[in-house]
Amino acid sequence: MYIYAFSNHQEVVFEQLSDKKKLLKTRVNRADNFVNLTLLGIEKCLQNIVLKKETHLYISSKDGNINSTIKILEAIFRKKQLPMPFNFLNSVNASILFFVAKNFGLEGKGIFTDSFDSALLQAYVDVKNGKTVLIGRVNEAIADLDLHRKKFKVQEITEQSQWLVLSPKQEGENALAQISDVKIKTSEQATKHSTNDLFDFLEDNNSQSSYPFNCKHLSFVVRKC
Repeated sequence: MYIYAFSNHQEVVFEQLSDKKKLLKTRVNRADNFVNLTLLGIEKCLQNIVLKKETHLYISSKDGNINSTIKILEAIFRKKQLPMPFNFLNSVNASILFFVAKNFGLEGKGIFTDSFDSALLQAYVDVKNGKTVLIGRVNEAIADLDLHRKKFKVQEITEQSQWLVLSPKQEGENALAQISDVKIKTSEQATKHSTNDLFDFLEDNNSQSSYPFNCKHLSFVVRKC
């Protein structure tokens, strides 16, 4: 299994959420912060690569579109109103799969999960069966930063949109890294290396030539090509 592209978009939130729409090459109507954060990470990942329309898509997020969810709950329980239609639609996890597939012309399988580790395991099976996979994780901050700090018990607030393009060996194409020594686990074990470390390794041109990744569902070694 090979890595042909990646992006590691992370930004620290200080006073308010950034306007990601200004950074997007293609803007989407009715898109909110979570949608734009997702699209921004993918645009960065695909700067030098064109995906086949049959590419499979995996998106993971711990809390999904949490800001739309908050707006819906406030409308229903505090204001005693029906939620705005697009807030409701954007809160459905599967909707982000639609946004990505439509904007990047993908027609392959699309799955949303709360675990990047689980998505990696399924992506590995797809690649072993000859498929190309776009896989990423997206975590947005709550717009009310005080609420975010209280809920997640953190002081520094970071948003993430991190992506990989995984594929079998493609003739005539230069891979960035190879994933080998893959071992699937049948029991949950503590994660020794975080996902952030994996993306930092790929991003650092001066880093070591290999990196051992270990999560609950599988372990592997990444070697730069």
